[in-house]
Amino acid sequence: MKKMNYLLASIALFAFLASALLQPAFAQHKAPQQGTKRMSMMQKPADQPSAVQQKNSGMSGNMMMGKGMMGKGMMMGKGMMGHGNAQMMQMKNDPVIGALHYYGCPGFLLMNAQKLNLTDQQKQTLTNLKLEFKKKAIKTQADIKVETLNIKEAMNADKPDFNKVKTAVKKINALQENLRAQFLNTLIKGRKVLNAQQLAALKTLATNCNGMHGKGMMMQQGMMK
Repeated sequence: MKKMNYLLASIALFAFLASALLQPAFAQHKAPQQGTKRMSMMQKPADQPSAVQQKNSGMSGNMMMGKGMMGKGMMMGKGMMGHGNAQMMQMKNDPVIGALHYYGCPGFLLMNAQKLNLTDQQKQTLTNLKLEFKKKAIKTQADIKVETLNIKEAMNADKPDFNKVKTAVKKINALQENLRAQFLNTLIKGRKVLNAQQLAALKTLATNCNGMHGKGMMMQQGMMK
């Protein structure tokens, strides 16, 4: 009986020791798998967008950038043109003013002050002439716009008032003729500021600019066809 008890106790002790020895090895064998699983879960983005979502996001971003650039472009365009500059460009499209512009317009002379070797006194005189004409031009252009509105108002009536239209057209023609005359007088005053050498240089400069302007107009007309 004692031998039996001793045998059972030995078996229980052996089983306990075997379990104690095998448990750490088993734990080490499973640990890398759990660590790998945790790393894969950490590396995987929580809300990774699909390919379609990424494409749509890119398109939206490009559209927003495009709108932003267009908005900035429009703001820059408005800032560069300005109210007065836009009117000056409109006047330059007038056939008479456009033909005379390069031959003594104070603004053109000031733009080429270095090429013409203008003195400080000449620059100041030309600046005064430019501002004087610009004030008159702005007022004249405003009066022309008013008469243009009168024409539209007369034509939009149920029974168009053609007498009112004719009157407005005559006023516009008179205003344009007066503006051309004022421009010519300003140009003559501007040329009187220059000496003989500067007038000779202006003639060459005007010829070159007219040639470039003509080529630009021809290219523009070709693109419009």
